[in-house]
Amino acid sequence: ANGLKAACYRLNTRLLHRPPRDPAPGGLIERLFQTAQHQFEAEVRAGDLLTLEQLNRALSAWLSVAYHKDIHSETGQSPEDRYRQGLTIIRQVDMSRVIESFMQAIPRTVNRTFSDVQVNKRFYRVDPKLRGDKVEVRFDPFSTWDKVQIHSLDGQYLGTGLLHQRQTGLPAVPHPQRKKPEHSYTELLIQQHKQELAEKTGGIDYLQIVEHRRWPFHQFAGTVAQLLGFKAGLTGLCSGDLEALKKVYNQSSSIDRQMVKNAFENARQPSVPYIIAELKQLIKGDR
Repeated sequence: ANGLKAACYRLNTRLLHRPPRDPAPGGLIERLFQTAQHQFEAEVRAGDLLTLEQLNRALSAWLSVAYHKDIHSETGQSPEDRYRQGLTIIRQVDMSRVIESFMQAIPRTVNRTFSDVQVNKRFYRVDPKLRGDKVEVRFDPFSTWDKVQIHSLDGQYLGTGLLHQRQTGLPAVPHPQRKKPEHSYTELLIQQHKQELAEKTGGIDYLQIVEHRRWPFHQFAGTVAQLLGFKAGLTGLCSGDLEALKKVYNQSSSIDRQMVKNAFENARQPSVPYIIAELKQLIKGDR
């Protein structure tokens, strides 16, 4: 009854009941039933057993081809012509919405593990965000049962549930994707640091050294870092240390590994400034 009222509301029609103590309207319906039994039902029973889908298809064909085109003995017109003669306006109806009015609705709780609901021993996978939520499952009992509608308890549409087999394995839990920020703070720091190093060292690339030097600068600076115990190598030296080492490196082309070791051994403290001071003395002596 509730479904019929909802359908009338969607169709913008009124539900009219048979007036009491008035057999004529009832006789019209009974005559339709009698015609359907004598013509359509008799043929169906005489033929092969039909499925519900085949029966509905056959009934639609009988109504369209036979019943609506037979001339009525009293009116002299077919039901189809009589209908068109009295027609004043045609309204388009979304039958899918009308069918929704007759759907069955049952409450369910979405399974936390499988993210599904169970209806008539079938499992329907729903949006993983609904895990553990109480929902209302709506379905057409005469459909193919491949999907159902999921609504909140207050009637809000939440999506569809698709038929699946639990034996196929647990669904992967989606991880929310973090939106990449438009401006990266760490990238900004890296670019700023590169700019500072370029300004302090005059834009010198320590890995690209002039070929005529027999000992490249990056090996020279790496030796100093190694002697100081920096496991990270050159990266253990700050920009100020690299700038100071570059200046002393440019003072003499005779600097080699042994000279650096001697400077380290003679330095009063194991630090870049004291090593540079000893290197300068060795350079003067070498001259």
